[in-house]
Amino acid sequence: MDWLVVRGSGAHIRSAPGRLIVSQGSVVTDHPLEGFRHLLLQGRHTIQTGTVDRLVREGIRVTFLEPDGEPVAVVRPFGDRDDERMRRLQETMPMHNVATTIVTFAAHARLGLLDEAKANLYEGELELVRGLLAELPNLVLLQELRRVHRMIGDMYYEIMSRTLPPGLGFKRRTHRPHHDPVNALLTLSYGYLSVAVLHACIGARLDPSVGILSAGDRGLVLDLSECFRTEMVDRPVFALLREGLDPAAFERTADRCHLADDLVRETSARLRGSIDRARIDLQVQRFVKALEREGEFAIV
Repeated sequence: MDWLVVRGSGAHIRSAPGRLIVSQGSVVTDHPLEGFRHLLLQGRHTIQTGTVDRLVREGIRVTFLEPDGEPVAVVRPFGDRDDERMRRLQETMPMHNVATTIVTFAAHARLGLLDEAKANLYEGELELVRGLLAELPNLVLLQELRRVHRMIGDMYYEIMSRTLPPGLGFKRRTHRPHHDPVNALLTLSYGYLSVAVLHACIGARLDPSVGILSAGDRGLVLDLSECFRTEMVDRPVFALLREGLDPAAFERTADRCHLADDLVRETSARLRGSIDRARIDLQVQRFVKALEREGEFAIV
């Protein structure tokens, strides 16, 4: 990748001719400046002003991110217009093939997880999903692809709910505020995945708001996350839920369901093992190559 992310906190970042040196606790890493064009700093770190100057002179931009991953500011070389170039490519490239690839892959991944979970299918449900999948090659409008994607997603969550303890109260995906622990935990977990995808999009100088299937803020992040939701989030989270939750792991109030800190920590630990940032970075790179007409978009 042509971007480098420093996460956590307390790193000391300095430079030498042709090199960036990152000291974090007892770990020191040395990165050649020719190996990346964008440095992302997530969290609270110390970087020398001379290092920022050296990076900018080398044509490397620096983006600062909050500890939770929210972007704060960017320092870019004077005259750098690559953001504008990438946005124009995103806005003008025909996205039908990319959208079809994402929708098809997400549907098959969900069917695979339903099979693994030995979900109880009602009569006609599998035939309906297969019929929707058969439609995909013939759909020419993005609105039609969105419709099929939404229908398969709604059915997936409803069927998956049958694999969970009934006491959790999960029937389908809902909007915030959530009143059951399953929806609350899924939203939290998808948020972790979205941060990883957002960082890759920022690193690649893409505009996260120019989506393929999704419109509005971070539409592209939501769309590319669909390549990974089932494997990186749903599989570990639903496995955790099927093990059963301690009654103290969540609290339902009249307004929402609150997750206990222990449950959040346990989920975070599992997701650290399942969210593959290197694969996400590679997927975003594949998307960039498709934008620049250097290859076909495919799921890694």
